[in-house]
Amino acid sequence: MNSKIESLEEKRVNYLKGYLIGFTLFIVLMLVRHFFRLGGRNEEWAGMIVLAGLLFSVVLQAGYLLRSFLLEKEIRTDPHLKASLGNELVQSISLQSWKAAYLGAAGMTVFFAITWFFYPLCDPVTISLCSLAMGAGAHRITFYIRYTNL
Repeated sequence: MNSKIESLEEKRVNYLKGYLIGFTLFIVLMLVRHFFRLGGRNEEWAGMIVLAGLLFSVVLQAGYLLRSFLLEKEIRTDPHLKASLGNELVQSISLQSWKAAYLGAAGMTVFFAITWFFYPLCDPVTISLCSLAMGAGAHRITFYIRYTNL
């Protein structure tokens, strides 16, 4: 049983890493598309490459979120796994990570507010998507850092 717990814990960490790679790629490419927009570069070949990478990052994040969801479901249904991998410490780390999620979403909104002074393009869809993604990513980054440093 111990090796199964270690295996599931390793999967949890790997799924978090995969999600964070997709998240980082998503944020960077969304910002690139945002700053390409004013110059009309999104319609050029470089913009199409960025769009393809952006779609790939969304699929990557969705795949790792689905895997994480299925793993957490498996952990919750088995009492032995839940005692080892879903204990109070993990729940506490998850709850504490919501503070980072709030700050991440608010920080991304502030970032766009500041850049608006230098880059006069306001795209509410980009602002909304990036703020939501940053909140979710900040939650997962905080969880990953705290969970791996136990």
